[in-house]
Amino acid sequence: MVFLFVCISIILLLISLILAKIKIEIIDFRFCSRTKRHLNKDYEIVIKLCVLGFVPIFRMNITKTKLEKMKLKEKIKDFDFKELKDNRKLDQNILTVIKNIDIIIKNIELYVDIGTENASLTAILVPAISTVIAIILHKKVKDFDKQIFVINPVYQNQNLVNISVSGIFEIKISHIINIIYILNKKEKKGVKEYERTSHRRSYGYSYE
Repeated sequence: MVFLFVCISIILLLISLILAKIKIEIIDFRFCSRTKRHLNKDYEIVIKLCVLGFVPIFRMNITKTKLEKMKLKEKIKDFDFKELKDNRKLDQNILTVIKNIDIIIKNIELYVDIGTENASLTAILVPAISTVIAIILHKKVKDFDKQIFVINPVYQNQNLVNISVSGIFEIKISHIINIIYILNKKEKKGVKEYERTSHRRSYGYSYE
């Protein structure tokens, strides 16, 4: 009886984990390249962990005030970005994550103003960016027709980007587990290939 209870509990836990989702809600996030403070002060990012896809068991609110208290700017300044730039392994891992992660867009409201010093370039960029965004949203959004995204050209002979976005995004825990598995598999494969290469080299010099 105890064994059966343990088995059922494990199965229920696995089902809950497989169906679990991370929900990210972005509320009134605005970026303006023309102002000294590029980001607005009143944006909010809400991160929820939901079991069975809809029951929240964890919630974290991120605001500009909280980020300033964490002193992220000082930590970023002390970080060695050159080391990251030269890290090929990290680049490969990032590409793997981008290829395999599946983000579902439940709702999005996006407004973008783009301007350059060259009016002709602006006229080319705006429809190109609009097309790319439309393709991405069409693949990731279930109710595409209900979403709002507007890309406006700004002809003022200056380089500027204004972005305003609100939306709800979901990532399944099963996809995150799958990415971790793929990264771990690549890591082990790389180690084995290195060991085989080293082994061949040792035999290559055995006749000297």
